[in-house]
Amino acid sequence: MDLTQAVLLSVTVVLSIFLVVIGFQAFFVLRDLRKTLGKMNRLVDDTDVIVEQVKKPVESAGHFFTAIAAGAGLANLLKRGHTKPEKHERSQS
Repeated sequence: MDLTQAVLLSVTVVLSIFLVVIGFQAFFVLRDLRKTLGKMNRLVDDTDVIVEQVKKPVESAGHFFTAIAAGAGLANLLKRGHTKPEKHERSQS
């Protein structure tokens, strides 16, 4: 075996070892990424539940205030209907 073959063999062995190590590291990084994405998914789901719980009372309050405004408008309409409109005559100059 001459010098060129020995160098090529040693470079091939070293590169193969590095590729195996990088492959294991990539595997562990992807596994951690999968765990992190699972936690983020649970966090988003929990946030969605919290938003739904907060949204319900706010919507109820909005409907309540809309009903009160409609009732006030109806009461104002009924009040105008029971009172006689006064006639004001304006004199023109």
